Amino acid sequence: MFERIILPITGSDESIAAAKFAIKLAVAHKSQIFAMTVIDTSIVRQIARASGKTPGEVEIDLEEDGWHHLYYVEELAKDNNVRINLMMEQGLPQERILAKARSLKAELIVLSQTSKRGTAGISTDRFVQYILEQSTCPVLIIR
Repeated sequence: MFERIILPITGSDESIAAAKFAIKLAVAHKSQIFAMTVIDTSIVRQIARASGKTPGEVEIDLEEDGWHHLYYVEELAKDNNVRINLMMEQGLPQERILAKARSLKAELIVLSQTSKRGTAGISTDRFVQYILEQSTCPVLIIR
């Protein structure tokens, strides 16, 4: 039923919980997971100003952090014999996630949701709402 699952990874506890659920789902449906981290280019300069780092340094830090979380999820998937592909993208996360879902013809997007406010003061609810409204495939939200 769900051959290809898109799994955005942020590294938050909720994101890791969503990954564990997606892996269980993949085991049951013999699915392939496409785990992705998106470097939000809209906030790199803000982080650079606040941290005193250059935008390039911030991007490197975010990429390293993103790969760390992706590799962790990869190990979880491999421990359960789930096929997984890791991807890192740059841009607006909601746009990159939806574009990747369309290009891979994904049957499901598994998202995590928190009640906290996201980066740059944007509510994670607005992020999830955008994905729900624009997705061409089902979206599963894990809280």
